[in-house]
Amino acid sequence: MTDEHENTLKALSDFAKPIFLKWERLRIPYNLILAFFLILFHGIVMGIRFFHPFALLIWLIGAVLANLCFLAAPLVEAYIAWLGFRSRVVTVILLAGGILISVPCVLFFVPPLFFGMPFD
Repeated sequence: MTDEHENTLKALSDFAKPIFLKWERLRIPYNLILAFFLILFHGIVMGIRFFHPFALLIWLIGAVLANLCFLAAPLVEAYIAWLGFRSRVVTVILLAGGILISVPCVLFFVPPLFFGMPFD
C-alpha cells in the first residue's frame, strides 16, 4: 500500500469510527425496546409457546434482520456528517425514526402461532 492510500484509510477511519461506536452503544436500548414489544405483544398471546424452538428461531431471525436494518442509521449519520452537518439532533431523529419503523415490524411480524405449527 502507498502512504497516500494509508492516509486516506486513516482519515476515513478517524471520521467514521466515532459515529459507529456511538451507534453500537445505542444498539442496546434499541434491542431492549424491540424485545419489550415482542414479549409484550407476542409473549402474552402465545404464552409458553413463545419459547418453542421454532418460535425462538423465528424471533432470532427477526432480531438479526432488525440489527441489519439498524446499520442504516450510522451509515446515514456518517453521510450527513460528511456533508457537513453534525448534530445530536440527527442521532435522535434517526434513532426515533428507526424505532418507529421497527416496532410495527415487531408487532406485525407473523408469530409462529399463525403458521399452524404444532407447539405442544
